[in-house]
Amino acid sequence: MQAQLPAYELQWGAAYKYRDVQTQDILDMDADAFYTYGSRFALMTANRWYFAKYDRHSSKQVWQSEIDQIVYQGARTELISAHVVQGEFYIFLEAYDRQLDQKILLLQILDSQGDPKELKIVEKLDARRKYKGSFKISFSQDRQKFMIFSNPDYSIRDNEKFSVAVYNLNLELLWAKDIELDILDRYFSLYRSDVTNAGEVYFIGKKTPERNKGERWVWGQSNEEFIVYRLSGQDDRVFEIDLGLNLIFVTNMGMELDFGNNTMAVAGFYSEQGYNRTSMKGMFYITLDQAEAEVVSTHLSPFSAEFLDEFMSTGRANRGGEIREDFVFRHFLHREDGGSFVIAEDYEMQVVTTQTRSGSVTNYYYYYYDIIAFGISDKGEIEWSGHIPKRQFSKNDGGRASGYLPLVDGKQLHVFFNDHKANAKRFGTRRPNLMRNPRTSNVVAVTITPEAEMTYTVLYNNGKDKVQTLPRRSASSELIQGEAVFYSYRNNKVQFGSLQRAQ
Repeated sequence: MQAQLPAYELQWGAAYKYRDVQTQDILDMDADAFYTYGSRFALMTANRWYFAKYDRHSSKQVWQSEIDQIVYQGARTELISAHVVQGEFYIFLEAYDRQLDQKILLLQILDSQGDPKELKIVEKLDARRKYKGSFKISFSQDRQKFMIFSNPDYSIRDNEKFSVAVYNLNLELLWAKDIELDILDRYFSLYRSDVTNAGEVYFIGKKTPERNKGERWVWGQSNEEFIVYRLSGQDDRVFEIDLGLNLIFVTNMGMELDFGNNTMAVAGFYSEQGYNRTSMKGMFYITLDQAEAEVVSTHLSPFSAEFLDEFMSTGRANRGGEIREDFVFRHFLHREDGGSFVIAEDYEMQVVTTQTRSGSVTNYYYYYYDIIAFGISDKGEIEWSGHIPKRQFSKNDGGRASGYLPLVDGKQLHVFFNDHKANAKRFGTRRPNLMRNPRTSNVVAVTITPEAEMTYTVLYNNGKDKVQTLPRRSASSELIQGEAVFYSYRNNKVQFGSLQRAQ
């Protein structure tokens, strides 16, 4: 079957019985292969993890490694995260030693043939309970280094404390620091963190008013403060970066490291009305010198009246109204020219519990609605903003077929998602129909060109082709621009579709 997207071809691979592959997600992809992860949990049997490599072009399985849950010194391990580095799986596991009251971070590497290497200890963390303390792992963009954020067992009455360690791929410790901020733990939470190719660490924290210091919540004002910090192996300080955003209410923030010319960027959304209105006025984009942690340029872009007109009445749009702040910061993507794409999605999950004669029933409702996207030049200037109308709803399924998959192709952005088939004739002209049943939906691509033109293309119909595509379990890569792998089910079997530029 061929995709209808101009200049692209979609090649479906063989269908695999789910019980044979147990695949739940595509972890990553490169020029030659893509890599999957799955697990199996069953009563009276050991948990089992499945890691597999597939050929990028034929979607044929190259190998699959099945690992029973690893037991370390009598303690069962839990999988924290898995990463693909140069064709090898880096699998981080956590075990709890009840005798020593310690959490232990372990690393199991599967080589490029799927064979396990020696299990190694990476970090240890004091914890009085199994569910106290945590590890967070991030890899640099070039995948040559990784960072471990360790949060110890804590009291909310203590200052915020954590440890940071940076390693190379040979598990050699490059540097490590124990950090204590002058903020009580109850008023601070780690929001985002990342490590540069050079081994420096940046992280974003969210701080609320510290009542112990006389700070108070103020109705209608920003009661959450985003703070960006920098850590380096050459300096014992935790350096707080002044972004110069004191005059606006920041509602959401993300960061991306290692753009060209030693540049990083911080982007997000802001309001001028405060949190009591839960709304957004526009977007900000800040570029920084990554080595010096100094601001190079700042661009604030209020939403245009034409953009706002798609969310509200024309009168409110012309008066400079704000859109409601239900958008979640989803993607911050590199472009080949040094620019970027920033994408957010209107997302909400509701939990409703009702009482019946036989007890209570709890239902989970998932709403994946509009997408807003921005094109950013290599100078940090906002080139365009786009609104992709989308309405997806599901119940008690985690929103498995909702959401979207982005694909970067030079200065062009494609966004793939499941859409109600009636929207093919009303896209951009009327409010879209709600997609409730992905089995009868269209898989579509909305393309935003460098000239900020938007096109809507139907790739295929799930009902007609007897396939169900799950965009959030699919994969694309900024390093392999213009290509993607779709994760789908066909007749209860797993099937992958490889989207490639036409030859």
